[in-house]
Amino acid sequence: MHLGRSPRVSCLSYGSGPKAHNTWILKPSDGCKGNNITIVSEIDEIEAHLAAEEAKAAAGEAVSSWVVQRYISNPLLLEGGGRKFDMRCWVLLDAEYNIHLYRQGVLRTSAVAYDASDLTNRFAHLTNHCIAVEHAEYGKFEATNEMWFAQFDEELSRRFPEQAEAAGGSLLQGRLLPQIKRQVVQTMLAARERLEGSGDYYRPFHLFGYDFLVDSDLRVWLCEINASPAVAEHLLPAFVKSLVASAVDPFFPPVPELFKHELPAAEKAAAAAAARGEGFEKVYSSKAAAAPAAAPVAAE
Repeated sequence: MHLGRSPRVSCLSYGSGPKAHNTWILKPSDGCKGNNITIVSEIDEIEAHLAAEEAKAAAGEAVSSWVVQRYISNPLLLEGGGRKFDMRCWVLLDAEYNIHLYRQGVLRTSAVAYDASDLTNRFAHLTNHCIAVEHAEYGKFEATNEMWFAQFDEELSRRFPEQAEAAGGSLLQGRLLPQIKRQVVQTMLAARERLEGSGDYYRPFHLFGYDFLVDSDLRVWLCEINASPAVAEHLLPAFVKSLVASAVDPFFPPVPELFKHELPAAEKAAAAAAARGEGFEKVYSSKAAAAPAAAPVAAE
C-alpha cells in the first residue's frame, strides 16, 4: 500500500512463508538509512498508523507518503550467525533509456541472528549498513558487514551443490541474477513515462540503487529502489570509470587528440575491470526492443 495526501490507498504487497499473511513492514517513501521503518503483525496497527498520518495531513502538517509491504518472513540466512542480508545492486539508466546493471554488488549483512519472534529488534530485521554499524558486534563476521558477490556465490555452491550444478555451476549467475535483471527491466519500463527525458541539448542519465532480498527458496524479492545510492568504497574506482564509459562516452566520445596519453591506460584499466567481473552490463536495449523481432531481455 502507498499512502500520500489523498485518502485513496493502493496496494503494493508481496511475500511468502507461513507467517507472511500477518507480518508487514511500513516505511516512509522519503526516508533513508532505515529511519522510521516499522514491522507490525496486525492490520489494526497499520490502519491506526495511516489514520494518524492522514490526520496530520488534514491539519496541514507535512507528511511523507508511506509504503506498506508484506514482510518476507522466510529469508535466506547466512551460514555465519544465521543472519539476514540484502543485495545492493546498481542500475544505470542512460540517455536513450538503455538499462545497465553493474556486474558486481554487495551483500549488506545484519550484525545479529535473525529472530522472527521479536519484531522490535531492528538489528535482526533491517540490514541497512548504517544500522548494523551501531551494534556492538558490528564487524564480527565481515569486517564491514559487507559480503562480495564472489564470497556469496561460494557459500551458495557449498550449501546447495545440486542446485548450483543445475544452474551451470553458479547459483548467483544462473539463478539469482536472471531474476534481478528481469525485475530491474520490468520496474524501469513501468516507470518509463515518468523517468524518460527528452531534448537534444541535455543527455540525462541516472544511477539507482536496487535492494533485493533472497528467501529460503532462492526466490528474489525487490525491497526498494534508491534514487541517490551509496556505492561500496571497494568498488568505486572501477565503478566511476565504467559509469562514464557507459553513460557519457557513447554520446560525447573522448577526442583522441586530447586524450592520446590517457586512452591506452584507460583501455587497459577497463579490460582489467572486465576480467574481474566489474563494469556495467546492458540488460535492456531500447533500440532492440523497438525492433519487431526483439527477443526477451532476461528470463528467470
